[in-house]
Amino acid sequence: MRGPTRRVMRLMMVLAAFALAASACGGGDADSGSGTASATTAASSTATTAAATPAPATTQAQTQVTIAAVEQTTTTQGAVTTTAAPIPPPEGTLRMVEFSPVTSFNPAASQSAQSAYHYPTYDTLTRQRNDLSLEPSLATSWTQPSPNIWRFTVRDDVVFHDGAEFNAQVAVDNMHYHANFQGNPNAATWAAFVDARVVDDTTFDVEFSVPAPQFPLEMSMVMGMMISPNALDGRDLTRDPQGSGPWIWSDADSQAGVTEVYNLNPNYWNPADQGVETVTVTAVPDNNARLNALLTGEADIMSTTRDAQIDAGVEAGNVLISVPNFFAYLLITDRTGEFDSPLGDERVRRAILLSLDRDAYADAMHFGKADSLGGIYPPAFSQFNVPELDTKYSYDPEEARRLLAEAGYPDGVTIKMPLMPAINPIVEFVVQMLGASGITVEIIQINNGELGPGTATAQWGMTWFRDLLVHPARDLGKFMGESGRFNAFRLGDLDDLEDTLVDALNAPSVEAGYELYAEVMEGLIDRGVVLPLAHGGQNALYAPYVSGVTLGLNMQAPMPYGVRLNN
Repeated sequence: MRGPTRRVMRLMMVLAAFALAASACGGGDADSGSGTASATTAASSTATTAAATPAPATTQAQTQVTIAAVEQTTTTQGAVTTTAAPIPPPEGTLRMVEFSPVTSFNPAASQSAQSAYHYPTYDTLTRQRNDLSLEPSLATSWTQPSPNIWRFTVRDDVVFHDGAEFNAQVAVDNMHYHANFQGNPNAATWAAFVDARVVDDTTFDVEFSVPAPQFPLEMSMVMGMMISPNALDGRDLTRDPQGSGPWIWSDADSQAGVTEVYNLNPNYWNPADQGVETVTVTAVPDNNARLNALLTGEADIMSTTRDAQIDAGVEAGNVLISVPNFFAYLLITDRTGEFDSPLGDERVRRAILLSLDRDAYADAMHFGKADSLGGIYPPAFSQFNVPELDTKYSYDPEEARRLLAEAGYPDGVTIKMPLMPAINPIVEFVVQMLGASGITVEIIQINNGELGPGTATAQWGMTWFRDLLVHPARDLGKFMGESGRFNAFRLGDLDDLEDTLVDALNAPSVEAGYELYAEVMEGLIDRGVVLPLAHGGQNALYAPYVSGVTLGLNMQAPMPYGVRLNN
């Protein structure tokens, strides 16, 4: 029997089903009474908290937290409050450098890669702490009155930047807006969405066709960002954000494609979040230039830090913040051979899997800061890690060549694969690995930002991909079914795995759910859909005089809430 037998001293994730009781009259960081009767051990830790005073910083290890029994847990509640002590006034400008410019200020049109540009100006229903547990934000509590329904209670003192008030009806309208937004890159969040309904002025329900244990966690991400009711009528928000966040975007001060500027919101409901007067986010696509901006004092926070840059950044006195949910893999969507005929043969896909030297990949691409395990979830995700998969398909180019010959390709095969500048060295290394087994890769040149959309619209059959892992309900469903964004060729070959995933969501116990999730993951790997490469960290660096930095699951950049400059 499979079981979550291996644990590591690194961070796991905490889902909304943890009962998070923030004291109604105490500090906002209080976590008294956390844990529920159905929760397994919940080790609380400061995963990546910066020092309160300037000091030379070192890398910060995040410790594992066991996932609660989310399928059965029904309460998560608390209230955001400020401390009784006076709140220091906001001071200075927080300067962040990000990998790419904002493509849209509409959260319903945005991926996690855009989060740095959204968090200053939008509020989410829930919010992640540095130990990845959840705390209230616009929502003060959430419960699960039935397996398929989440009930949220929301604040009654929130005003959007345009003067509109926030209430349960606005939240419901946002649920429908996000769920029905054409081309939403986070469609997986809404795939099982049935309806959202007002209960009273501050309470609403969200119903799904199957249990959605990860939903309150997702409401801390771009999917949970609330848009003003005045902008839900089809208004173009590409360069016109309409949120209620701590800072207000300044069109006059911003330069599209270069730097976005956010000034203090004088009417914000929680001044404790406003540690600085101004936030700027500047797009610096070149990795070295982004690091240099931090090292020379031109930036305070560097997001999307490559593993190769960590040592240089830390040795200069900066602080590493890292969430170990980065999963690199090859994704094969063309499993009938419509685009590349050899991919229609499972033996060819298995040969590709056996041609991946994961040890060499981890060393070359992650500089020893990633594992080379063959499963989808690393041991840090203790309740989803399947140890048998970690070594099931070890590097074996000889067996790969034998499988190719058995499939009718004794002289090898040619497969097309996209390459964009941002992943150039990664794809080149994959090409070299596959070439050793007689698998030639024909490169399709694309621009940065086109990988996801092109994969989702069947413009190629195999690609390098990466996920920021959250929960199987979110991470696995996108590969299968009619609503699966990365079931690009609309295949039915994974229908049985989709049924098993639904069974896992309805499982009567954590253990039963684990068995079913493991079956789905094993099927995705065995059938040559997801070919694991490595697990690493989603990283950011910040200056030693910066405090209050938080980086959560599915976030490409730290959040600015509560960040202060102590220099």
